[in-house]
Amino acid sequence: MNDEQKTREQLLEELKALRSRLGELEAVEAGHKRLEQELEERTRELEERVKELNCLYAISRLLEEKDISLSEILQRTVDIIPFSLWHPESSCARILLEDQIFETINFVESPWKLGSDIVVHGNRLGSLEIFCLEEEPERYAEHFLKEEHHLITAITELIGRIVEQKQTDKALLESEKRFRCLVEDSPTGIFIIQNGQIVYVNPEEKKLSGPLAQLFRHGNLENIHPDDFEKVKGGFQKIVSGEVESLDMDFRYHPRGKEDSNPEMKWVHCKASLIEYLGKEAILVNKLDVTRGKELEHLLRIEDKMSSLGRVASGIAHEIRSPLSGINIYLSNLEKIFEKSESRERVKEILRQLQSASSKIESVIRRVMDFSKPTEPKFILTDINQPIEEAINLSSVTLRKSGIALSKALAEDLPPCHVDPHLIGQVILNLITNAAEAMKNTEGAKRIEVTSSMQGNRIVLSVSDSGPGVPFHLRRKIFDSFYTTKDGSTGIGLNLCDRIITDHGGSLSVLSSKWGGAEFKVQIPTERERKKG
Repeated sequence: MNDEQKTREQLLEELKALRSRLGELEAVEAGHKRLEQELEERTRELEERVKELNCLYAISRLLEEKDISLSEILQRTVDIIPFSLWHPESSCARILLEDQIFETINFVESPWKLGSDIVVHGNRLGSLEIFCLEEEPERYAEHFLKEEHHLITAITELIGRIVEQKQTDKALLESEKRFRCLVEDSPTGIFIIQNGQIVYVNPEEKKLSGPLAQLFRHGNLENIHPDDFEKVKGGFQKIVSGEVESLDMDFRYHPRGKEDSNPEMKWVHCKASLIEYLGKEAILVNKLDVTRGKELEHLLRIEDKMSSLGRVASGIAHEIRSPLSGINIYLSNLEKIFEKSESRERVKEILRQLQSASSKIESVIRRVMDFSKPTEPKFILTDINQPIEEAINLSSVTLRKSGIALSKALAEDLPPCHVDPHLIGQVILNLITNAAEAMKNTEGAKRIEVTSSMQGNRIVLSVSDSGPGVPFHLRRKIFDSFYTTKDGSTGIGLNLCDRIITDHGGSLSVLSSKWGGAEFKVQIPTERERKKG
């Protein structure tokens, strides 16, 4: 049917359908436009995000550049920022960090800005500011995107981390420089061994030891003094094997020099420790030259020995002088007796006294000889009370003349024991004599008590007095050779007694007596195994 044959109603229906179709097409076209607008907006947003990412990436890459300063990083950062914004041509930026200012070349401060604080280790050190250069303030709200607020915050956080890193690097560099100066200027020789080779030597070590290129390679220790070689070698092997983490020792060695030189021997105090050096295990060695100190110690020992010999000589002279005076008196009396033709018995008595005085002189000499070369004990099965009784009898007359009351309490049921009776008697006599001398200038009653008893499997002998006693801090020192608190004494008596009792497998100690004086206690085992040959 052609258009002429259509009725009016049919034409109206077709027109209505065409209008509906046109509306649909217009709606589709509008949808396409919306999609195009959304696509353009998303594309623009994506481009902005790419610009932001490029900005953050470019700032991060600055850290990878070698020898770049913090100031250079901040200036280049501020120059990068505008190019990451929506309107780079109408934006400028500024970084304030403590007393430093970094600006873009087009910087002009305006009322319209974005800002974010730069925080380092929890402290605000500055800020990043972005300004709008447009003149229409009503467009400010549209000039900066919401995402750019986030970008500025991200940039300031990144700047904060960069500043922290640079501050840490600077502190580390200064610390390394400071410690290197300490090591380089140290009066202690320092070197580092790694994989058997010396990888670092400070100037003082070069002075101490000379060339060290191969000193410790393969345990090369030929310059060590022969007497110290095994000690040093053993210590070196222990620390190399990891058996110990550190060690200290003193040793002697000859510094390396020219082949025709003959360097003097040095004493060093050496401390070696396992460390990590440049990421690998190593040995740090510190060497302090103590040669002068050792020399002074040697001189002091010689001086002390000479002083001790002087005291010994003085004591010997003092102890010999008294019996010699007695001998002279006896000789004078003997001469007078002969003149008066008195009885022969009186002459014999004086001769016996002369012999006794001579024996005392011989005893002093023997004590000195025993000290220099102690007598080997001759052990026999002995009633130990017997040498004690003999010592008491020998000293009783002298004690009585000095106003000293001597008492004894000797246990009668003591088992026989293997001792040298002569040496045990010598110990008891010496202890009694010391007690008497200690009370020489004291007032009040003067008492000495000698006891023997059984305690467990040991026989205990004691010599107590009412003298001034021995201070606690001296109770071990008084047994040292040549130590004395008495004028004219040799200082060898107690040391010799201690050595004798030690040879018997026992002990000698000093306590406070019941009178407040000194009590010397001897403990000797009842049975002892004698080592032969």
